[in-house]
Amino acid sequence: MLAFFEYTLIGRTIVGYLLMFIVPFLLPALFVKLVGFEGLRHMFTYEPKMTLLHRLDPRLKILYPVTIGILSVMLNWNFVFLLLLLSLIPWMILGPSGARLRVLVTMAGVPVIGMIWSQGMFHADPTTSKHMLFAFPATIRWIGTMGLSSTGLLFGAEQAGRMLVSVSASLLLLLTTTPSEIIWAFYKFRLPPSFGFAFTVALRFLPQMIERMTLLLKAMEVRGYDLSRPKWWQIQQWPNYMRRVAVAIPTVTVPLLIGALRGTGVMAMVADARAFGASESRTMLKEHVITSTDRVAWGALTTLVVVVVTLVSFHIGNRQDYASW
Repeated sequence: MLAFFEYTLIGRTIVGYLLMFIVPFLLPALFVKLVGFEGLRHMFTYEPKMTLLHRLDPRLKILYPVTIGILSVMLNWNFVFLLLLLSLIPWMILGPSGARLRVLVTMAGVPVIGMIWSQGMFHADPTTSKHMLFAFPATIRWIGTMGLSSTGLLFGAEQAGRMLVSVSASLLLLLTTTPSEIIWAFYKFRLPPSFGFAFTVALRFLPQMIERMTLLLKAMEVRGYDLSRPKWWQIQQWPNYMRRVAVAIPTVTVPLLIGALRGTGVMAMVADARAFGASESRTMLKEHVITSTDRVAWGALTTLVVVVVTLVSFHIGNRQDYASW
């Protein structure tokens, strides 16, 4: 049996199609199984705690993801993973709950697996086959890939490291900063008030949309609409399930669109009622008092930037081209 899948054209074609499509199909199912809409909603919401990170300067927490993202682009892949380990220190200080940590790990891990796998498929050198872990036969090369390569997997791991660094820093901002603190930080950056307002609205939009979708799906199930998924081995039931999902899409989409338009109208009326934009400066803002913890955090971020710039200037750990590996 093993020789059939390894040496025959039909067997290699079957293995090639499985490698090509099984991971993209399994990743969304894994995400829905481990996270679901409920977990995704709680992921993008502020977590009220009294930790050191919650009490930090909001300006620092906004600049932190931007700075970390730029530094990850400047460094080579092995130093990027070192930077990723350093970015986990604030998470250790924050100490998120187990349920939220499971959601965060799944949310970050599923795209990483997909990125590494896709690069392993499509980031291969067509002039050589020494790095090919599995070469696709001619019956599947019409897709545009020669097979699964080790160099592509390595390149995908590098890009995944850069993405993880930025995602880790950005989620830290979402979990530890209130909308009012974000508006105050944008005001201190001398940016128009509409910048901070648009930023906070964007942060609130996704959790609200997920919450409305969850309520709509539950309302449909209460009224008798069957959205239960069959087991993976119940192949004969999957076409009917896909048909029910296709019918439910407009039923969910239209109320979501109407709710979003109504919410936008209410938000506009509230902004007008509070004279938003009538004055160049805010009349009421909760000022953040600089503490010793803020100074230590600013110093740590500045030191990290200086160290990375120094290393790159001496060509230590600077980013290299793929062709030089």
